[in-house]
Amino acid sequence: MLAGRAPFGAILVNGRERMKQDLQANIWKFYLFNIFSCFVLYYGIDKIFMQARGLSVTDIVLVEIVFVVCVVVLEVPSGAIADRHSRKYILALNVALFALSTLIWIFAHGVGVFVLGVVVASIHSALCSGTDTSFLYDTLKELGREDEYARIYGKAIFWGNLIAILADIIGGMTADYLGLVVPFWITLPFSGIAVLVALSFTEPDIHRTTGEMNYFRHIADTVRLLLGNRSVVHLIVLSALLGATLRCMDEFGQLYYVKIGVPVFALGYLVAVGNGTIALGGRFAHHLNRFRRTHVFAVAILISAAGFLLVAATRSYAGVVFSFLPWLAYYFIYPLILSDFHRELPSGQRATGESFMNLCGKGMFVPIGFGFGYLADHGSLFVAYAAVGSLVACSFAVFSMPSLVRQEKPG
Repeated sequence: MLAGRAPFGAILVNGRERMKQDLQANIWKFYLFNIFSCFVLYYGIDKIFMQARGLSVTDIVLVEIVFVVCVVVLEVPSGAIADRHSRKYILALNVALFALSTLIWIFAHGVGVFVLGVVVASIHSALCSGTDTSFLYDTLKELGREDEYARIYGKAIFWGNLIAILADIIGGMTADYLGLVVPFWITLPFSGIAVLVALSFTEPDIHRTTGEMNYFRHIADTVRLLLGNRSVVHLIVLSALLGATLRCMDEFGQLYYVKIGVPVFALGYLVAVGNGTIALGGRFAHHLNRFRRTHVFAVAILISAAGFLLVAATRSYAGVVFSFLPWLAYYFIYPLILSDFHRELPSGQRATGESFMNLCGKGMFVPIGFGFGYLADHGSLFVAYAAVGSLVACSFAVFSMPSLVRQEKPG
């Protein structure tokens, strides 16, 4: 053996140890990625900014519709891209596109330019969907720590939403003192840091891309895999139903709050409470691993249904408290849903699978949202929320069936 040259076995061991350290670093880098990605100062003032740039309410609604349609169209194809290529580069591209959309809005003065901005933003949103969670799960699986997924992903949600609350407060103050466009400029460098963090990730060896497979065949195979697993179908429908009905509270809750007499200036604080609920759900959801999934999911459904029904029956400030029950129900089980979902899928199809689940949620919201609007216009907001609560309550019998849910206690 040549002097000064390390044995091949030692080199191999050192290489594996270095790879393990790099993968462990992915975890704290993932937290940083979420923190810098979520530090967006203009979410709380974007509609006001659009009005200040000359857009009418109709124009603003048009911009929002374009965004939603684009996200729906791109949801599954973007997941397939993440499965077929390096996910860290997809995550870096995702934030770079967000920064580009921010820059476009800075210079936007007409509805056409704002639409261009949200088209770019929709690509960013679609690329992120399923990519970040699949990357984290693969990292933990290679480290042999996949049972910690709900806890670690929940912590990422927790810190991301705390930063989002802070950003909303700072953004509002900055816009008030320095002008509406300044929060957009301040957001850009934080997005740039998130891009650099993503590029520093170490791609897990366990992730085997399906680049050699035909693109559409990959999507078709993933859909067949999902529909062929009853537990996965259950998770998809459960997530879609609770998520779609929650959007009725998220999107139209302001109308309810004003209806029961909540002053307009307090609406911003209620948004912060919603983000805080998401943060707490992410932080403490993993503690529910000690209970059977059947029981956890069934209780979540009952809490969500009770929230809607109590909101419908309450005509006072007490309804504000009840309005956060669907948030609590959904975000305390969402990390568990993702943990079980990714456990059932191979690495090469995780991002596409989660994108399909997200697509189902957005698709389910369409008829529920139209039905909610119809009942609110022809009856009242209280009638509409009662109908949503009844729908969730009726689903209890199906989603509590033991044959559809994993019975063992994970981990």
